Amino acid sequence: MNFSAWPRRPKSAATGPDPLAAPRLIFINRVYWPDEAATAQLLTDLAGGLAGKGWETHVIAGGGEAESHAGVGIHRAGPARRRHGLLPRLTHYLGFLLAARRHLSALLRPGDIVVLKTDPPFLAPVLSGLVRRRGGRLVHWIQDIYPEIAMRHAGFTASWLLRPWHRARDQAWRRASHCVVVGTDLLPVVRQAGVPASRVTVLPNWAPPDLDHPATAAEVAAIRRTWRVEGKFLAVYSGNLGRVHEFATLLDAAAQLGAERDLCFLFIGDGARFAAVRAAAAARGLHQVRFLPAQPRRHLAAALAAADVHFVTLLPGYESLVNPSKLAGVLAAGRPAIWIGSTASANARLLRDSGSGAAFAPGDAAALAATLLTWQADPVAAARRGAAARRCYAEHFTFAAALHGWETLLRRLAAEAE
Repeated sequence: MNFSAWPRRPKSAATGPDPLAAPRLIFINRVYWPDEAATAQLLTDLAGGLAGKGWETHVIAGGGEAESHAGVGIHRAGPARRRHGLLPRLTHYLGFLLAARRHLSALLRPGDIVVLKTDPPFLAPVLSGLVRRRGGRLVHWIQDIYPEIAMRHAGFTASWLLRPWHRARDQAWRRASHCVVVGTDLLPVVRQAGVPASRVTVLPNWAPPDLDHPATAAEVAAIRRTWRVEGKFLAVYSGNLGRVHEFATLLDAAAQLGAERDLCFLFIGDGARFAAVRAAAAARGLHQVRFLPAQPRRHLAAALAAADVHFVTLLPGYESLVNPSKLAGVLAAGRPAIWIGSTASANARLLRDSGSGAAFAPGDAAALAATLLTWQADPVAAARRGAAARRCYAEHFTFAAALHGWETLLRRLAAEAE
């Protein structure tokens, strides 16, 4: 396939960037539209938004055939789906990396801006050298920070084996044109790798643009009927139940509130720890804890607004490596959030300072249970927290603001190379 022949947008007389003069954008991530994984949705929003602004935009992603969507050229590379188990997963990652490298080699021209996400986590060391040798400008869009996450899980011996990857990743960051992190707590790790402050920008992830208009009362009532939780105070964990998230405190609080028949804990999603959390709840006889599969994106606004409060959790020590993006969607839905993790983290401070939620350290189940009872008993205060959540979203997490921030950065990088 002749990737360089992909059609450019016609030159427009309207005010704005001239796509024929602007560098091309090439994003690389394992998942993309129509996949509904969080990183796929974020990249679909951003790539489509930049294409709509006049940028010639391409995405190299896993599986399927070459195609286009929302003005974005999509180049499919490697296996379509990730398999379970460590060895099959590594094989899948390797297949994608090799195919992505071939596609990038065929597509890349001097002056292009290549944006690497962190799925799979080996993208930075594998592809950085190619971009540099071919005269491209490289941006690392840092979501989750590997190999540090793996090193924390692996123990001392395995961590030692991951050090060469760590050094190669640091070098890739230092040699890049720019690094983008999605939260202020991640900044120190990038700076400690030797990246100058002038080449690091914080651009938070955003709530899906369809949450700009919250669900109606009728839509919320309908989904609560579907879930059979009418009349309940609904405390929800929605999203990935991953290895870095904390669930013991939630289950302990649910146990302490076992006599509260009109209070329901609901876990919505999947992930590495979904089965274990469900089994733990069943073993403890927590009748008010329920589980649902991940909801389709078209129902996201109603699913988020159906909760009275949402939980966002993270094991202590991971706040500098992971920034849960689902908080933005919760705030956009006008619902308060409870953070369980480091109470000194940026997310904990944001919820406290904005009046849109509260924060608890892992293990503080008694205080969490008491807070849920207080919030359940005071709907007027709940409405105030919901309004504060919506204001916090409007101030920090809209897609329009994120798109402006990204385009400002990309324009600056393009100008620096002229």
